[in-house]
Amino acid sequence: MAGVAAAGVAAALGLLLGPLLGGIFLSTALAAALPLLIRGHPKACARTSLAIGLGLLAWALIGAVIGMFLFLPAALLLVIAAFVDRDNRPGPWFSSVTPALAAAAFTLIALPADQGHDPENEPPPSLRATLDSPDRFRDRQFNEGKDRLWDYGATRVEVYESTGQLILDVGIPETFTDGQTESDLREEIAELPGVVDVRRCTFHTCG
Repeated sequence: MAGVAAAGVAAALGLLLGPLLGGIFLSTALAAALPLLIRGHPKACARTSLAIGLGLLAWALIGAVIGMFLFLPAALLLVIAAFVDRDNRPGPWFSSVTPALAAAAFTLIALPADQGHDPENEPPPSLRATLDSPDRFRDRQFNEGKDRLWDYGATRVEVYESTGQLILDVGIPETFTDGQTESDLREEIAELPGVVDVRRCTFHTCG
């Protein structure tokens, strides 16, 4: 119950900090509540708590950049809950295999992105701007200005939310044409309503 409650609190905080990612926070909280559905079967409930807890722990670390770290307390509580009842613990085999599977999944997903990467095929750099409020997503002046970035050579214009901050990511072409320059594009981004800072990001920076 404590683990599920902690997941509910994490989801509520996530909705406040990153409303655009609300679906991810809610689905994660629902997954954490699965053990409650089988409370009538203590052994199965303990095993489910362990599996969900370890999976949630891996997910909290993998998705830390989008706020999933908020689920760390819930993950730890679910793992502990699996061993509270001495007569209905998951068992040595399940308790050994499940952490190994969770660790393997984490390793496969969270391996550094540049391992085995071909430098010649690196994606082009971009200009990344941080905005002062997630509400800018619905700001008419901001959206009108964002659409004008294409006229300054932008190859990609994306807006997303990360850890409660709204981010504008603008692709830079390999070669500017028609008198366009990266400086002009950067200046146009900086003049958008709500822009706090603008950084040049490559494959190895601003990850």
